Amino acid sequence: MISVSAMNGIRAYLLTASERQTLEAYPDGALAWDDQGTFCYAGPWSERPEKPPVVWEELRHLIVTPGFIDVHSHLPQYPAVGIGGYPLLPWLEKFIFPVEQKFAPERAGIEAPQFFNELKQNGITSAIVYTTDNPESTEICFQAAKASGLRVAMGQMLMDVNCPRASREKQLTNRALDESATLCAQWHNAADGRLKYAFSPRFVLTCTEGMMKECGKLAEQAGAFIQTHLSENPEELEVVHKMHPEAKDYTNVYELCGLLGPRTIMGHAIYLSAREYEALAATKTKIAHCPSSNLFLGSGVMDYQKMCEFALEVGLASDVAGGPELNPWEVMKAGTYSHQMRAAFVPGSRVPSPVELFYMATAGGAKVLGNGERLGQLRAGYQADLVAWNPAGLMPYGENAVQEDADPKVVLARLIYRGAKAGVERILVNGGRV
Repeated sequence: MISVSAMNGIRAYLLTASERQTLEAYPDGALAWDDQGTFCYAGPWSERPEKPPVVWEELRHLIVTPGFIDVHSHLPQYPAVGIGGYPLLPWLEKFIFPVEQKFAPERAGIEAPQFFNELKQNGITSAIVYTTDNPESTEICFQAAKASGLRVAMGQMLMDVNCPRASREKQLTNRALDESATLCAQWHNAADGRLKYAFSPRFVLTCTEGMMKECGKLAEQAGAFIQTHLSENPEELEVVHKMHPEAKDYTNVYELCGLLGPRTIMGHAIYLSAREYEALAATKTKIAHCPSSNLFLGSGVMDYQKMCEFALEVGLASDVAGGPELNPWEVMKAGTYSHQMRAAFVPGSRVPSPVELFYMATAGGAKVLGNGERLGQLRAGYQADLVAWNPAGLMPYGENAVQEDADPKVVLARLIYRGAKAGVERILVNGGRV
């Protein structure tokens, strides 16, 4: 007779978004997963299956969501969060390039493990991360990512012009590409697939055409991601036009270099023409929406209506240190406020609802990672990545925020607008506590 081992499960308030405007809630919910880290049941407690046996844990005072997915962040910049007062380009020169240059291996060994712990403390189970142009520091970041238990796509920042390293080294283009290719060979799909490599040309202002074209080829050969920045700031667009007068627009520079595609994530994408939306949609290029960063640096507000019209996949991102914090609830709140302000001045602007922002931070982020059929939802057959939140501080006067008769959209709205008061009680990746 074959014995069947018991699965693990929790009883709690469950919140998940399966589609852009569809919120699913189980105020008295049950969530169970097997020893492979896959959900086998998600639904009402009253309808939970009797077999196979489940060891249930009572967490009815907590709200459980899918693990959040941050699709654009800068690990070495994190010590510079909250330093603002400048637009993008002078901010990079004055604050960011210097802090990145200090990110030597010794510093990476101290800060990288702490950064991944900060992700956990903010309910983030998957992240797409930039390092610096230092390959040794990037190697240490990957070691820390492996030890963290999180899902991480990451890559060495690639620059070969208009950057400190270019002023020190000759033949930088080939050397930096070789460094990145070596890192990709070692880390792409490592840790049972938890870790991915992302070739990371910073942006057009710091990369030659030769570097960008080779990036595209290397990523295609390895099946790796590409991440970069697009149309974040008006001054940036002017410089791009001067550098590449032959290009139709900013997106066309990347297009001519072979960098668009379904494994490419473009950060920001604020100032786009109709042709650019069409090019991004035709190549299934993904978008990282960074509303808190765009507010903090005064860059602008993405046209969410156009993103929906062209059916572009959009994930939510902190963009630290451009964004002043990692907390996804706070990033969602910044998204609401910034799009409401845009709508006040730009007729016809679409304001994403709380459900849509929650979707971007979970299922939408999973689609940006190319894993939308297996990640980002509390659903049978999906990977068991989850966060249990303590909502005790959401309501004034100690009221209960998770009453069974509460409107789930109200519960979600309070998490977004007052989510900084909700603490992470538990975080799981692939069914295991991290």
